[in-house]
This record gives sequence, C-alpha cells and structure tokens, in this order.
Amino acid sequence: MNAQHLDCRNLSIRQAGLTILEAYNAAQNGTEFTAHVDSMDASLRMWLIEAGARHQFQEDEAGGWRLTVRRGLSPGQGTIPGLHHVAISGDSDVWSCERSKCLARFDGHTGQVIQVAEVATKASHLTIDPSGKSVFVADPGGDALLAVATDDLSVQHVWPAPGGPQLPTVTDDGIVCVTGAGTDTLTIVRPRTHGYHVQTIDVGICPHDPLVAADDNCVFVPCAGDGTIVKVDLEDGNILGRHSVGDGPAHLAMHPDGSKLYVANTFDGTLCCLSVEGDLLAREASGPWAHQPVISPDGHFVFVANFFDDTVSVFETDGLKKVAMLETDAYPHGLYMSPQGRWLIATGYSSDYLRVYDTATNTQAARIEVGRGSSHVAFLPDQETAYVTCSVDDHLARLDLTTMSCTQRTGLSL
Repeated sequence: MNAQHLDCRNLSIRQAGLTILEAYNAAQNGTEFTAHVDSMDASLRMWLIEAGARHQFQEDEAGGWRLTVRRGLSPGQGTIPGLHHVAISGDSDVWSCERSKCLARFDGHTGQVIQVAEVATKASHLTIDPSGKSVFVADPGGDALLAVATDDLSVQHVWPAPGGPQLPTVTDDGIVCVTGAGTDTLTIVRPRTHGYHVQTIDVGICPHDPLVAADDNCVFVPCAGDGTIVKVDLEDGNILGRHSVGDGPAHLAMHPDGSKLYVANTFDGTLCCLSVEGDLLAREASGPWAHQPVISPDGHFVFVANFFDDTVSVFETDGLKKVAMLETDAYPHGLYMSPQGRWLIATGYSSDYLRVYDTATNTQAARIEVGRGSSHVAFLPDQETAYVTCSVDDHLARLDLTTMSCTQRTGLSL
C-alpha cells in the first residue's frame, strides 16, 4: 500500500482507522498523505479528531470519500502508551493512568510516585469515587470498567463495558457510567447492598462524554453520530428524552446553577445551549472541530477548545455572544479551569508547550514548556499547583501557577 495514498476501501471502520493512524505516525511532521474510505462514519471521524490527525475530506467521484491528512508534531493520541489522564482526590493524592496497563498515585506536595500497579489491558481515563475508596478506570483494551482500591491499587471489580469505554463518570451516590462508542451503548454500574447491578443500554450512534445532572438522577449523553443529547434515568436506564443539538456533539458542560447545558458540536463547529429539559436556547459558531467546553465557576462565561484551528472561543453564557478568541498551541486536547476560576489552561498535545490564560481579562498569562503530548490537567486544592500528563514524553509535569513555571517532571519509576 502506497504510504502517500492509502486505499482503505473494503476495510472495516476499525481497520481503516488503524491503517490511517499507522501511516500518520510514520509520516514526517508537516507532510500530507491521502486515504480513501468507503464511509465517513461518525466513529471514524471522532477517532481521527481525538487522535489529533488533522484532516479534511470530500466525496470522491469514483465512490467513497477521500481524506487529506496532515501529520502534526506528535504521534496520534491514543496510539502511544504514555500517561494520559489525571485526577486529584483529597488534599494531595494525584492519580494518573497510562494508555496502557498502569495506574499510579503521586504525592501532590512533592510530585513523587507513591504507588504503581498494572491494572488494565489498555486504560484511557479515570474518575474517583466520592467516598475516596475506589478509582474507576475505563479499559477500552479489555472492554471493561475497573474498580481499583485506593489503599493498595488492587483491582476489586471488573465490569463488562462493551464498545471501547473511554470516559467514566460517577455520581455522589457512587453510580458509575461510561459510554462505548463502538457499540452505541452506555454502561451503568449501580452499588447495591450486596454487590453491584450492571446495565448496558443502547443510547445512540457514537456516544461520547456523559455528564451527570446536578441532582444526580440522570445523565446526559452526547451522541456524535446522530446529533442528539440523550437523557437517561440513572436508576432504571430508561431514556427520558432525545434532543437535537447539531452535528457531532462530543463534550458537555453544566451551568453552575444546574439549569442549562452547553454542547460543543465537533463536526459543524458550533456551541449550543439548551435547558436541562431539552429546549434549545442558543446556538453560535465556535470554530472548526469545536470539542471541549468549560464554564467559569461564576457562570458568566463558557470557553470552547477548537481542535482544528488551535483556538479557544470565549462566550457569554447568556445568549452565547462571542467575546474573545484565544490562540493555543497545536491541538488543545485538554481545556481546564482552576477551581476558583482565575486560570484557564489549554494543553498542546502536538507541541512541547501549554498555555495559561487570565480569565479576568481573557488574555494569555503564560506559555510554559512541559514536554511533548500534554493531554489532561488537574489542580490541587491550594489553587497554586496543577499537574499535567504528557503522553508522548510519558511523564507528569508539575506547574507552579504563582511563578508560571514547570517545576518538575516525573515518570512512573519508583
């Protein structure tokens, strides 16, 4: 197969995606190649977007679709095994998992590794049980959701979760749910007096990042393939509503008062606001591959990372008036707000840098070198320290937000 032109017709979506990303990783930075596919399936589109494989496509006269793919600085996100996701529990426990087997706990005060354990086949993201007793890890490599004990990192439960689960979330009552884009499903795990009840339901085409409602009674699931937000009752799994929002809804953000949802539609580059009852209240253009929305704690502004053109759009939450556009480093895979809302951080996966913005002025406060493949961010409660996973260089970077500097880089070696 020609490295400059791939014929992926007659391949499954999975085979086509793997072939394109293999060629992407083998290409030189800044070069382009083309690929033919039978269908621009929503799961393939989202897969390439999440990988950071910048591309454009058009229908081919000979049948199928022709993609032009441009190689960035880093290999495709998800194709390398480095540290990817990060979360914080308590005052100083920093948790991070690889796109591989390992889960690790770091000391947030010192940045040092405390524990490492092989728990997954190929992990992706994690979330912390509000009780502090478990870390829930999505394992798309094993089509499973894992419960790992925080005290000794032993795997307590392995629940089936089909479709390559990626983005788990948990309620205050300990109900965990995760989508499976490959099977159009949502898996819900409910704690019971004796064990757990596991339910997997069909929700819609290519579901992405679920968001629990403010009252913890239901979860909103963006389904990129059919342009809807699906509202699901967490107690019984019943579908409570399907609401059209645009092309390619991916991630959601909830207004602090719990009354409105903000939806980034990746395929059409728009931001939508809708009530939790499903009424569409506003819709505005954000930017190509609008993907990740974040809301300020005071509820006044919503920020959206636009993956294709390396920008963050800033909107007023009421009416979605766009008030600013911020430049990011290449591929802002993670967009995170500090707990009190002073700082906004946009990672740069296809860069060695990330950027910090002052939300009071919507201006850049710093550009900090952290290492290749910066992906996700978590803040310590002290408001002065943040941790960043750098997937390509496979380390955790420690940020001092008082000096706007990277003070430490730590790998998994004990």
